[in-house]
Amino acid sequence: MSDQLPPAPPPPPDSPDQPPYGQPPYGQPGNPYGADPYGTGPYGAAQMEPRVQLDVHGLRPQRRWTVLIRLILAIPQIIVLYLLFLAGFFVVIVGWFAALFTGHLPTGIREFLIGILKYQVRVHGYLLLLVDEYPPFAFFDAPDYPIQVEVPPATRLNPAAVFFRIILVFPAWIISDVVMTGAGIVSFFVWVIMLFTGRQPEPAFGATSAAFRYSTRTIAYFGMLTPTYPKELFGEVPSAADRRSPTRPLLLSSGARVLLIVMIVVGAIGAFFSGERNNDWANDNSLPPAHTISVPVTPVP
Repeated sequence: MSDQLPPAPPPPPDSPDQPPYGQPPYGQPGNPYGADPYGTGPYGAAQMEPRVQLDVHGLRPQRRWTVLIRLILAIPQIIVLYLLFLAGFFVVIVGWFAALFTGHLPTGIREFLIGILKYQVRVHGYLLLLVDEYPPFAFFDAPDYPIQVEVPPATRLNPAAVFFRIILVFPAWIISDVVMTGAGIVSFFVWVIMLFTGRQPEPAFGATSAAFRYSTRTIAYFGMLTPTYPKELFGEVPSAADRRSPTRPLLLSSGARVLLIVMIVVGAIGAFFSGERNNDWANDNSLPPAHTISVPVTPVP
């Protein structure tokens, strides 16, 4: 038996054209992800760490009228997602206590939080102009939607990591907030470009997908859906791994990497000025100093 590994596949094409969701080379109908990402092949050992995977089948032409009013179209989805987040907040608290004492997130709570995560991924991916298809009002799986998120199977959680989860996640949350703020600012310029071209530029697609995937992994880690700390903001190292979707493995072009750095810088600047505005607002709305009100007294004759 030869010890030589099979040759690496060619890099993703530079052309924005790609096959429809579910067709080769990004998987077969009914199995859009290809083989088990934690399989036993020659690259399985390097992929044993349970990571949340994001598959975005974008880079296809989009209808310009939906791009124009994307935010308006998404309002019903945003309302539903807000209500789900309210429910998820209390569910996470209950799950935190359960995982702290048992080392496992209860199955019902875990499935509920996964449902919220999948719904959030579809809505935010639609808002970020990654795909043109309107998100379905489906709480759990929506197998026909071109954005899919795969959460690894449940594993035992370290009680100490659960206890300090809100502290441990803080650095990743800052990075996620900065890069997603930058992605939101850059998306305005991408929106203008797409109004004329009907396509998202490849660097914008790669950089936005990278920021979006990191944010999704941060949310999953905070919700105790995975013990793996968020990482690989700039994508995976090119290897001979099977390509299951345009974002899996996530191989960023040089243009996408540069734009991702721009997102980080712009997001940091935006976060700084947002903090300054909040401080100014707090100072402007502080209580004024007490004043003595003098009332004229008419002398009594």
